[in-house]
Amino acid sequence: MKAPAFISALRLKGPSRSGLWITAVAVLSAQIAILSVQFLAPINNLEKKLADIRVAALEVPKPPSDQIIVVALDEDTLAQFTYRSPIDRAFIASLIERIDTAGAKAIGVDVLIDQASDPAKDEQLYSIVRAAKTPLYFSFTSDSAFVTEPQLEYMRAFVPADKRMESRLLSDPFDGLVRRINPGGIVSGDKVTYDDDHPPSFAAVMARYLDARQPEEPREIAWRPLSADGEDPIPVISANYVPHLPPEIFAGKVVLIGAVLSITDRHPTPLTIIDDGDRGLMPGVLIQAHAIDSLASGAPEPVSPPLQTMLMVALFTALGVIISQLRKGLLFNVTLSLIALAGYWAIAIVGYGYGIGMLPILMPSFALLLSVWMMDLVIGRAERMQRQFIQSTFSRYVSPAVVERIAADPSAAAISGEKRHATFLFTDVADFTTMSELLPAEELSDVLNQYLDGACEIILREGGMIDKFIGDAIMAIFNAPIEQPDHAAAAIRTALELDAYAERYRQECNAKGVPFGVTRIGIHAGPAVVGNFGSSQRMDFTALGDTVNTAARTEGINKYFGTRICCTQSVVDLAMDRAFRTIGHFALKGKAEYTTLYTPLPTEHDADAESDYNAAFVLLEQKDPKAIERFADLRQQYPVDPLINYHFERLQAGEISARIKMGAK
Repeated sequence: MKAPAFISALRLKGPSRSGLWITAVAVLSAQIAILSVQFLAPINNLEKKLADIRVAALEVPKPPSDQIIVVALDEDTLAQFTYRSPIDRAFIASLIERIDTAGAKAIGVDVLIDQASDPAKDEQLYSIVRAAKTPLYFSFTSDSAFVTEPQLEYMRAFVPADKRMESRLLSDPFDGLVRRINPGGIVSGDKVTYDDDHPPSFAAVMARYLDARQPEEPREIAWRPLSADGEDPIPVISANYVPHLPPEIFAGKVVLIGAVLSITDRHPTPLTIIDDGDRGLMPGVLIQAHAIDSLASGAPEPVSPPLQTMLMVALFTALGVIISQLRKGLLFNVTLSLIALAGYWAIAIVGYGYGIGMLPILMPSFALLLSVWMMDLVIGRAERMQRQFIQSTFSRYVSPAVVERIAADPSAAAISGEKRHATFLFTDVADFTTMSELLPAEELSDVLNQYLDGACEIILREGGMIDKFIGDAIMAIFNAPIEQPDHAAAAIRTALELDAYAERYRQECNAKGVPFGVTRIGIHAGPAVVGNFGSSQRMDFTALGDTVNTAARTEGINKYFGTRICCTQSVVDLAMDRAFRTIGHFALKGKAEYTTLYTPLPTEHDADAESDYNAAFVLLEQKDPKAIERFADLRQQYPVDPLINYHFERLQAGEISARIKMGAK
């Protein structure tokens, strides 16, 4: 047998390396880089901050918007009233009336009408809302974090359902910055649904009048920069000036009315990274204006497109592999990688100001450094890995003698994964969950560990490999990792020894008042893929395939008959020197064909009793009614025999057959 691929790859010398391993390292490096930036909040936030710097400081200047204008309810506006909140309704009504007659495309009022004020002024605004000829919409939210139920009821009564816009802004859960446009409605999977209490968002509704498509999911705001002359990106005029301005100021534009105050309704944006004043801590109505402009202008989102990101990650992963192939040592590789990254960072950051778009920074950087480091592990430490591999892998599963045999001849072991005929043994302790609920944790641990110690000693003594523990259950493999000619017979010997040991242990525990249950054992033989499976961080030697699943089901079927050991025909065929009792022909759950199940007999057993049972079972197989009488006689002779009792009860129920369809495990 040739050396497994894992060992062979590690033994390679010279500049040429295994293409499979290079691919694996590259793919793994790229995946780790992508997942770490996507799902580790601090790293993800750092990537956002690097984008924020470019958006705030290096965005290519643009002229102010000629489609959107903000009418600011500012400090000068509020100074003329006797109260600041709620904002004078008659004044808002007069603003709407003036803009309505000026020929605006649409009017958006970013003021929550959520409580009563002066009745006459409320009535004035109420009438204007319904009389306006220009499309008119008001901020609205049903989010209990922002409005109480009485406030919500007032808004429902005041603002018609067809004039509502969701006003809630989307803040980043990590740093609280507003970066994304809220589509409004209720987002469920890939669908957005709307109703009277969950209308489309402020930005979505207003952008509609600028021929923009309504967003169906949150998207990044493309913040409009200052002009080359330093002009504000969105024109803002004080509400006090509206009555004195010519209609042309508002004609054909989307007009937004909202508070632009010193401390109220201000939200941090990416621009705070260079300006924590008015531009960074932006009034809500101006954020809505930028969101509308972002949708209407079709400006790209200030994030790297997924395809571009994947391409850059792939390129830098490949660069890491190429640098590692120079074989100049880890220090040289890291130094060269850092020089390459410094150049890339400069291009990504400075180049944004020249219109090259948003390039990802951390993902490609991580991909390059990870690929350099991981290639060094594979190439530079191959010899040490080969020396340590066998002991670190198999000392947990097999006896020390077997480990020594594998270390002496690695090619004798199925390490990298191969299809092999093997015998699988599963054990399980009945009612273990009930016992675990009754015993204190420390006592339960002692009881279980002592039981497993004895069981594992038996398995290892017979040459079995302990694949895993599943709570109180054990999975063992015979004929892996090294070949074992009598693997089926060894599994049967193990099962019988385990049964005797488990019964002694159960009786000892029960005598002490510990309700330790019966150990059930299932054995099945057949082909399976055995070898090391897992990730680069954790790898286990195990087996995969339908044979393993069948062995597990075989263990579970014991509880129907009261037997403690159950094995399949495939095991019996390979262990012809052993004595077995036939249980019956069954279709296990998930199987269409029937299989014959047996229970192995210990070396010392009652030959006469087995002869009587076999004679009765033949009648059962032949569907002979005489089987009823024969099993009734056997029940009288052997009243505690679980299989005799099981078949007797079936016969009493009219089932005169040895073929049984099982509907459970």
